[in-house]
Amino acid sequence: MSSYLDPNYFIDLGLRSFMRHPFMNLARLTLREGQSDFHPLENGEGLIVTLGPNTSFFDRPNRSVCRWPGTKTIPRQSPHPIPDRSPLARELGVLSYLLFGGGDVKVNRVSTLNEQREILLTAGDGAMVEKIDLADLARQGAPSLLFLQPAYLCSAAEVTIRAVPCDASAMSWARAFYIYKAKRPKNLLAPAILCLAGRTMVWREKLRPGESRDFALGNVIAATTNVSSKLRPTSQDHPDDDLPRFVGARPSDDDASSDEERSGAAEALRRPLREVVAALRTLVESIRAREGLLVCEMTNLSDKPAFVFVQLNKSGYYGGSGLLGFAIRFFSVFFRLPHLLEGR
Repeated sequence: MSSYLDPNYFIDLGLRSFMRHPFMNLARLTLREGQSDFHPLENGEGLIVTLGPNTSFFDRPNRSVCRWPGTKTIPRQSPHPIPDRSPLARELGVLSYLLFGGGDVKVNRVSTLNEQREILLTAGDGAMVEKIDLADLARQGAPSLLFLQPAYLCSAAEVTIRAVPCDASAMSWARAFYIYKAKRPKNLLAPAILCLAGRTMVWREKLRPGESRDFALGNVIAATTNVSSKLRPTSQDHPDDDLPRFVGARPSDDDASSDEERSGAAEALRRPLREVVAALRTLVESIRAREGLLVCEMTNLSDKPAFVFVQLNKSGYYGGSGLLGFAIRFFSVFFRLPHLLEGR
């Protein structure tokens, strides 16, 4: 065992410190203009983003740890095209953001100047990075991806992200009024990288057509739009494996046909109202459910493969962002307080 009086002790100490350097084992890449690379650290606690000259990517605020000179950050940028709107529409978008967490997605845009640069991002305390290639999912036939807003870490400039309202199916696992949606990329040859962060560990479940999985509430952080989800009491058995396939699947924005185009004007008005009522009922049911009483049953009822991304641990009841999201988290404490006092 080395002593602090031994000169080799300081050499070993410096060597171990050098080995822990996040940029030490990074293979030196040579990227052209517009190219980017996302390299998770060995333990998954962070991410190194390499940008070519005059290239940019989007990241969540307060995630950058170290960046080389020659980069600049432009805050509150949208990773999707923003159409021209009237002043009233812009005010409504701001109100939607403050109340529900909707509106336009606003994150940081990090850009390089004339040379290649590296940026080190942290996944957060106790969180791990999950790197997702949306183009690879699309090549397997999967549609767009829905994911929780706090799970977003960063994305390539080619990824389009929007805030969309939750229906009853997404509400069962997201438990928020709005959720982020990464649109299916048009160019399937080039990578479209999206990085999420989850507690302790994140893994991917692939659901073939007709397959189903049960997940605990709060552990799912992302799912493709062709996953149909609902809450089920843990005392009830899981449905049989011979589920009817391709029946009752959630409508996807990627499908060519639309039921609304075939319905009348009255039905087009009643259908969104029914979806809002069903989503609110699911949210109330989730708030009232004490720990371990409900399970999230996620089923692929489409003819395409589906993907679900799950974190091993959870921090607490999410409830969404905005003022209403804070109110939901506040009131959910009172519904769980008797359960905690009973010590069950």
